Amino acid sequence: MNCAQVLVEGIKSMGGKRIYGVIGTSNIAFVNALYDHQEEIRYISCRHEQVAASMADAEGRLTGIPGVVLTHAGPGTLNTLISLGNAIKDCSPMILICGTVKRKLKGSGGMLEADHLSIASTLCKGVFRLEEGSRAQAIFSKAYNLAVSGARGPVLIEVPEDVWEEEVTDGILAFQLKADHHPPLHVENVWSVMEILKEAERPLLLSGGGVAYSRCSQLLVKFAEALQAPVITTGNGRGTIPENHPLCLGRVGFGGGNTVADTALENADVVMGLGCTISDMTTYEYTLPISAEVILVNIDLSAMLSSYFKAHHLIEADVGEFLETALHSLKDYQPPSREEWFKVMEPAREQWQNAVSAAIQSDKTPLSPGRVIHQLSQLLPEDHIITVGGGTHLLYPMAFLPCLRPLTYLAATNFGAMGFGFPAALAAKLIYPEKEVVAILGDGDFMMTVQDLETAVREGIGIKVLVVNDCMYRVLNLRQRIQYQGRILGTCHGNPDFAALAETFGAHGFRLEKVEDINPVLEEALRVEGPAVIDLIADPDDLPPLNLAATLRMSQG
Repeated sequence: MNCAQVLVEGIKSMGGKRIYGVIGTSNIAFVNALYDHQEEIRYISCRHEQVAASMADAEGRLTGIPGVVLTHAGPGTLNTLISLGNAIKDCSPMILICGTVKRKLKGSGGMLEADHLSIASTLCKGVFRLEEGSRAQAIFSKAYNLAVSGARGPVLIEVPEDVWEEEVTDGILAFQLKADHHPPLHVENVWSVMEILKEAERPLLLSGGGVAYSRCSQLLVKFAEALQAPVITTGNGRGTIPENHPLCLGRVGFGGGNTVADTALENADVVMGLGCTISDMTTYEYTLPISAEVILVNIDLSAMLSSYFKAHHLIEADVGEFLETALHSLKDYQPPSREEWFKVMEPAREQWQNAVSAAIQSDKTPLSPGRVIHQLSQLLPEDHIITVGGGTHLLYPMAFLPCLRPLTYLAATNFGAMGFGFPAALAAKLIYPEKEVVAILGDGDFMMTVQDLETAVREGIGIKVLVVNDCMYRVLNLRQRIQYQGRILGTCHGNPDFAALAETFGAHGFRLEKVEDINPVLEEALRVEGPAVIDLIADPDDLPPLNLAATLRMSQG
């Protein structure tokens, strides 16, 4: 057995079902090793490494098993840096296996050589070089353990071209694949912070991605109901409590938050953050005034300690274990009436609902994306997955498409990169072929990864793509108009006919321009087999519901 075959066995041992990659001379021996395992591991050949790595990122988020991406030396590996940034910021487990130049050429400055380890070290939890084939089992085990322990994230394994086929004579393979133990939960600390929460007049729960990743959303809902406390969520926490639950106020903060959740965060007297920190996103770059006593529960102590916002109480723990213990402390608790507390949010709720209703009822042409996405929400089965990219378009599914389950809304929340939504949808559909998967993208975002429509067609990945087409980078165009007195430069572009472009790839294409065509086009796009693209011609002046005052305050520093 050679080094490449050992790594393949490691991927199988951890439960990996897919590898996303781009072949090159420095990794072709690994692809050759995969040839004999096609029934167990599906290799998805992509047209760009950013797409391959973002697919692996989505795989890690959805399954909890590190997504695996394979890249060529130098340029190929450097093309994954954006995706590594997404994964480290959003705590997604991923293993990047990259080829590199032969050992004798290391340091020669030749073609394809780059210092992958140094370049990627700030975007990975760990970087490893496999200098000898005999180290493959140990290094893979160590990389896996690091990727899935604590705050999860990406790791990189670099393999020189002449190491892949080096024979390994270690005998029986025994990978040590396990996460490090969770930090011990001290019951007295739980009871201490629970006393603070029970005495609060205006308690508020902030649910983050850690709740989704720990698969403890049901515990969160029980906890909120036992306290009768409202819940707001981060971007990655969407769906950890159904957004139609009476205690759920929705997403908070910049990039999709609503005024109801923002008002709650401003007026609470005790905030408990579960599986998150109080971040720049949550607080509009720390310009949202928070006077509450803040309790954080997070498995990553370093993230809490290094946060710009300093919480009053820190509990280092797995959030699921914390919630189980905290629920015991509420066994005989009778929550007081929260009527006065909910009244504080009522003006913001009424204002928000009015803005949403106006968009839903809009008959304007070009179209209101809010109306289109609301009607899409009425057509989708409950068990669906939505992915988004970066830009104004993501505000529409936040406001008009309720998220009812954890990990059914995927975004590059904490890095804000464009180009994530389309590949994330591709991976989600491969993992859950029975689910409807829709990527809602801006035109600028889709143009960054559109080449992999060919991948979707070739691999039979039946996702649907809704392109909010306004021929501009609208979030920046809006800032130029509002903040810079209409001095427009570099934010307006032309676009292809996305429906016709989809058809040239062999996908289905639809163009949506008229109000009366909204439901017929959406219904047909959802009905067809295989990938489909809907080119939504959107009003470039449409402003989705958002906390405009907080957003402007943030932009002004």
